[in-house]
Amino acid sequence: MKITFVLEWENAILSELERTSELLTQIHLQSNIQQQAQFELLILHNSEQVSEEFISDFLRNVLDEKNLPEMEETRVLDVKDAHYFQLKNEGVRHAKGETVIILDSDIIPQAGWLEALLNAHQKYPEAIIAGATHIDYSDFMGKCFSLAWFFPAPSDRSDMESANLIFSNNFICKKQLLIDNPYPKMAEGVTRGADTLLWKDLERKGVKLFICHQAKASHPAPNGWEHFFNRALAEGRDDYLRLFERDFQVGNPEFRFFKIYLLRSKNTIVRIWKNRAKVNLSLWQVPFATITMLTYYLFYLIGGIITKATPRYAKVSWQI
Repeated sequence: MKITFVLEWENAILSELERTSELLTQIHLQSNIQQQAQFELLILHNSEQVSEEFISDFLRNVLDEKNLPEMEETRVLDVKDAHYFQLKNEGVRHAKGETVIILDSDIIPQAGWLEALLNAHQKYPEAIIAGATHIDYSDFMGKCFSLAWFFPAPSDRSDMESANLIFSNNFICKKQLLIDNPYPKMAEGVTRGADTLLWKDLERKGVKLFICHQAKASHPAPNGWEHFFNRALAEGRDDYLRLFERDFQVGNPEFRFFKIYLLRSKNTIVRIWKNRAKVNLSLWQVPFATITMLTYYLFYLIGGIITKATPRYAKVSWQI
């Protein structure tokens, strides 16, 4: 069996490259001890954002510095003018493996992640199986987002969970499933949310989604204040525009969006207080974490309001 790691490079530009280095380290180490499969690494990038030479040199330095074995095949593919979901679609289309593992370039798999995904895929070969992603809470910003963003809090679970929503940052499935069902094209200007539309479509077709809690990986919080505010504005814009999509359409999108903002703000206060011990957030840090995340959701609200008022401006701004 041949398996292709499909790795987009856009997130590596937004996050710290130390995370991408650790990701590359983990997938090389963990794939090297799997004897039942051959592995290909396919990296997708947009040359207007980052050059092939930079990626190839970066990968070579990681392998040399950590004395890592190469995979059977490694390719770097330029997809001009493409972004996050388009990069993933093109990666699937060019993958040589009959099975693909879709990865974001800023996640870090934990020990045993690959073996757990492969075992789950063997048990449910027709399904899409995602690893369990949590926010890296090694610093204050990570603690804030781990408690109050859309990722679940860290867990010690190791079971398989049936789901109707998974994240696109690490999952395994048959290549043909994604060839037949690529990430859909989104509304103009929207940068995130195509996966939510895809999961809805696959659910109608009877495709099962699972989260393998034994396959754990960490995701970063926004990297710096500029990314913090841009991400909040973009998330607000994308969530507002999603309310006009067929699967999420409502009669009064403005009122519905405001209710979402209020609910997330309320959940921020409750979750930070209730779950603070899970990420070692000190009691004195609780008010600062709460203010940080309420500010994030305030800019989330502003992003939606600007999209309503000046949609043309919002659609060309905050491309994350």
